[in-house]
Amino acid sequence: MPEQSSFRQTDEKHVSTEVQLLEWSPKMDLIALANVQGEVVLHRLSWQKVWTLAPPSESTKVHALAWRTDGKVLAVGYSSGAVLLCNVENSTILHKLEISGQVTCLKWICETLSEVKNKAADGMEEEKSYYEDKSAEYLPKLPQLSKSYGVSSKVQSEETVEDTKKLKDQTDLNILLVGNAQDRVELFAYGIFPVGVLDLNQQSVAKTGKILAACLSQDLKLLTVMVESDGNTADEKLGYLLSFESILLASRYKEIKALATKFGMVSTFLQYLHNTVKQMSEAWEDILLEMDSKLVKFAEEKYKTASGTVSNDFLELLMFGTPSAELQAFLLHELTEKGLKKLGHSIETSYSNIQKMVLKNLQSVSQAISYHLNDIKGMALWYDKFGVLGLSPQSVHEAVSYAGSFMLKTVELQQVIDGSMKNFKAFFRWLYVVIQRLSDEPIPAELNKMTQQDLNFVADFLKENFTEEMDGSQTSGFKLERVGQYLKNENLQDPTDNSSNPWTQFVKTSTHVKDSPLLFPVHTHKSLVQMENQLESVINNALFRPSTVIGQSLQCKGIYPLWKYRKHSSSAKEEKVFVPKISQFTVCSDSTTYQYTVFTTKPSPCELLYVARQKANGLSSSSSSELEVIAAKFGQLGPVAEVENKEDVHRCKHHKILDVSFYDEKTLSLLLLEDETDGLAVLAQVPLSALADTQYRHINSNQSNVVTDGDDIVVVDVAPHVDQMNFRQLEDMKAVSFVVSGTRKVACVLFSSRRRVRLFLMDVEDEDDDDDDEEEQDHSHSNQDISKDGDVDEDEDKENTSLENSGIDG
Repeated sequence: MPEQSSFRQTDEKHVSTEVQLLEWSPKMDLIALANVQGEVVLHRLSWQKVWTLAPPSESTKVHALAWRTDGKVLAVGYSSGAVLLCNVENSTILHKLEISGQVTCLKWICETLSEVKNKAADGMEEEKSYYEDKSAEYLPKLPQLSKSYGVSSKVQSEETVEDTKKLKDQTDLNILLVGNAQDRVELFAYGIFPVGVLDLNQQSVAKTGKILAACLSQDLKLLTVMVESDGNTADEKLGYLLSFESILLASRYKEIKALATKFGMVSTFLQYLHNTVKQMSEAWEDILLEMDSKLVKFAEEKYKTASGTVSNDFLELLMFGTPSAELQAFLLHELTEKGLKKLGHSIETSYSNIQKMVLKNLQSVSQAISYHLNDIKGMALWYDKFGVLGLSPQSVHEAVSYAGSFMLKTVELQQVIDGSMKNFKAFFRWLYVVIQRLSDEPIPAELNKMTQQDLNFVADFLKENFTEEMDGSQTSGFKLERVGQYLKNENLQDPTDNSSNPWTQFVKTSTHVKDSPLLFPVHTHKSLVQMENQLESVINNALFRPSTVIGQSLQCKGIYPLWKYRKHSSSAKEEKVFVPKISQFTVCSDSTTYQYTVFTTKPSPCELLYVARQKANGLSSSSSSELEVIAAKFGQLGPVAEVENKEDVHRCKHHKILDVSFYDEKTLSLLLLEDETDGLAVLAQVPLSALADTQYRHINSNQSNVVTDGDDIVVVDVAPHVDQMNFRQLEDMKAVSFVVSGTRKVACVLFSSRRRVRLFLMDVEDEDDDDDDEEEQDHSHSNQDISKDGDVDEDEDKENTSLENSGIDG
């Protein structure tokens, strides 16, 4: 071990459940861990737990993690095909994606190498954006949803209610890539707006299978996909690298950014709309149906005794003031004064709450959705910019039209509530006076007199709701409560009749107006919930079209068979499942942008690491079909001059590779294992410059031979290029994998037991002896903390040794 190293161990921590995946935040000292129970746990660098996200279901496991490039959102991919975008502050689900098949990989990239930005960096004038969202100047802020209902358990402030997707501060376009086990890679701008679907079954690549990794170059011109396909025999697997040219995506990144921002707003408002309708449903009470059920029972009794109808009894009571014997018994014993008061109070409270939400929340968010859809419609009419992406003016107009129809439905509901409240109040007031009179109880003076208008309300109420009676074959359909039907996902049982409306009559009789596309259609028989669901479907149909068009524009420029793996054991249990180590990164060097892919071809620990690269900004050239590949091995770490030093006589002569990851665009981080008895794990940093440009071998596309099977790939021993400050032996641990972050300069190494981690600060400056002493004290203190777990850690150490030995033996 070198005397000095720029890696400083900060802590070693025990975790209660086996860890499967780890991922550092690119902007904060936070690390996300996914365990075997399907949970995601977020820790600080100090290992303070921030939050825990439970799995969507008991059998669901986490298959991939990815941070948005600003570190504010964490994407979690599950075996069920769900991808959840979590707010890093409190684990709130900001958005949910549904992918067909299991999620196998996630990658979040940020567009930072556009031609416009490069021109600006060179001193040339940057092209100004031709679109600027000004909705805040015209639309009022949406009011917060009530805290009294379940959907608002985590109430947001006024500042965030319109930014629930966390898009407000996004200046650069970022794209989330999601790969699955069924030949598909899907791209989502800001993690929410679908901007491309690559379906290998629909491409002429003839190489399909499980997506192992996918990466988009930061100039958006090159998409590389690692695919695992079945070989010629059942025990054989082939690994391919597929290269796709994404010119449409790269050339229209500003338009995609504007569309994605708009989609984020519309998606936020649709979620707000859904929560509002849900709260309205919670505000509506089933007690309002009690009156209907009691009247039905009363009607059945009258039908059996052939003593008339319910409507006749109530009309006679209204006209003559004298109830029949059956009606009197019904009012005094079934309905009762107390029950009538309770029913009236429930109706007034429920209707008032729903009315407030219609006026305050529903109509405001409907207007906001309509505004933004009209904005998108304007974009769609600009074919050269947005139309080429597949945005159809007809489809967007359909969404605008349906949003207008939804607003009409909210107005209709408001009118129904107003009419119902007036009629119910008059009806219940009249019944209360009747019951008081029949009970010989005093009647309040303010209720004793009924105006002609009140009598008209009661008469209209009886006419509308008491006309259907028992006919011997079915139950009477009393429909006193007409609001609840709007809050069910089914057709209206008692739709509003607008045939006598002057405007409706005018439209029907006007040949020029009735077919005008400017008029919003009225969906008479649909409920509010049905229209909400249909509105979301129509909007998605209009705005998901660019995803299909951009996906179809992707052109395959290269198919490279990288590796072949065949099981050596007849029993699957006797041999570990081979999962290649893969890391991808975009590197810009001397005005040339390369897409790098580093990978292994054998189970870990393995001898060789392969580095493949392809020009991202040269796909249109004649060499666009070429891939450059080189192999790296690791002998004795450190420069040759240091090797001759007597202090280094015990330095290991050969190392194997456990794991690999890009640290930054100039450096690869590796987790190595000394190839000797009781060999230690080694954390090392290798400069990419150790691999000379002249040593890469050019690989032609569509060749049949496996690239890594031949002897013509140059193998470079990069160990001598590793400075003594850039590697460190990891004593007292059996390591299995690690994660690093170049932006945060941190690393986390996972023990083979998967229940303990060791944390490091990278690139630490040289320290004096006092600091070294302090580090030793910190290390000792950390060991003391771990020893507090007693027998648990002793058992874990045994497990570590057992698992590692079995891995090496295999």
